[in-house]
Amino acid sequence: MSDLPPPPDPPERALATTPTHHPARHVELSDLPPALADRLRFESAAPRRLRNDALPPEVRQELAQLWDGIVADVYDEVTGLKRRTAFSRDRVDRVLDRVGNRFLQAQRVVIVAAVQKPLAGDADWRHIAAGGAGGAAAAAAQEVAAYGTMGAATTTAIVAAIAGEVLETYVAASARVQQYRQARRSPDTGLVITDLAEAAGYGDAMGRRASNHVARDAARWLGGALLKRTGRRFARALLPVVGVAVGGTMSALSVRKVTRLPLRPPAEDEVIRLAGDLGRDDRSLP
Repeated sequence: MSDLPPPPDPPERALATTPTHHPARHVELSDLPPALADRLRFESAAPRRLRNDALPPEVRQELAQLWDGIVADVYDEVTGLKRRTAFSRDRVDRVLDRVGNRFLQAQRVVIVAAVQKPLAGDADWRHIAAGGAGGAAAAAAQEVAAYGTMGAATTTAIVAAIAGEVLETYVAASARVQQYRQARRSPDTGLVITDLAEAAGYGDAMGRRASNHVARDAARWLGGALLKRTGRRFARALLPVVGVAVGGTMSALSVRKVTRLPLRPPAEDEVIRLAGDLGRDDRSLP
């Protein structure tokens, strides 16, 4: 799929997402009091799972940029509200609408990163376990933060949920890339995004080759689905005691759905790439 350059320069056309309303107001960390900004930034507030040095630098950097890029906006939305109001579905949806474009941009970046540098391991269960651990870690951070200091803790809980979804996307995409590589296939971003969308419920992708048109439609659908899924999961992960288990189980099942899909038939450009690779292998023979 030659028209799928990696984002963000220029953005991938096949990974265009459902547009969200641009907020009239955008707040940066530098707009907050210094002590509060230091408390909220990625290196101070993000769950350890998101700051894991074992992640590829590109993924860890994107998670940090996402966190620091949206945390002040989230704080602006929830500060001064009672905890019940701040964690209501309407308020969380409003937050997601405000930061949705940046959230979905991060999803695009980590999918491209997974195609280029997937999470190590060729066993499906390793990726399923990694997805479950990431979901549980994000849910634990939400639950702890939810009962901490008002404002900052509420912000951390919401941003942890968003960043956790991005990490789960990277794990699921990595699992799919490794499956194709084991089958001696050459997956690209469009192929992986189409599989992720089908696993999430996009029925129009079933059995179809991952052409540019199919990938673009799948990406638009997946963008909206991810925003809705994040809102639903956030509410469930806040359940006392069982929230961590629920968060981990939901993430593990999402990765498992991806790995259980049959491999998609190769598109024409993948066949051409595979033929080129085969030709290079033949020329290397004595």
